[in-house]
Amino acid sequence: TSINPWSTAGWIKLASSPIEVSTHRFTADDGVELAWHEAGQGRPVVLIHGLFSDAAVNWVKYGAAAEITARGFRLIMPDLRAHGSSGKPHDATAYPKDVLADDGFALIRHLGLEEGGYDLGGYSLGARTTVRMLVRGARPRKTVIAGMGLDRLLHTGPSGDFFPKGLSKLG
Repeated sequence: TSINPWSTAGWIKLASSPIEVSTHRFTADDGVELAWHEAGQGRPVVLIHGLFSDAAVNWVKYGAAAEITARGFRLIMPDLRAHGSSGKPHDATAYPKDVLADDGFALIRHLGLEEGGYDLGGYSLGARTTVRMLVRGARPRKTVIAGMGLDRLLHTGPSGDFFPKGLSKLG
């Protein structure tokens, strides 16, 4: 059974409450179409999901989006390129170094978010993307980096057998 949190009705039933989520699209600097999902009203919070996931799974499915919007925030949840509802180019040239950070900056520009006028956070790959954005000049009011631990941020080398073993079990 699959769960489609971006149903045509725009509602997902969570353990505690329903949440209305709208889906939008914009074009990245290199022409790839990217999606972001939005819920709530108030101060903007941009949350970036992890690898092999999307905004629906990381933020909506388990209730984080409902909790954040219930506290009076406008939640902006991009689907990273090659994830969720965003474009999935098959050409390796569509994935240069820092392209996910570039896409994050493009979304912030597209939404007209100004320095200090939004919060930024990420989980796992989203945390790495958030750090890259900070290093390259993003200036949110607050930042959340979650799910990786300091060691994984400092030592970004190969993940050993974790990802190859995980991928081999998908097929």
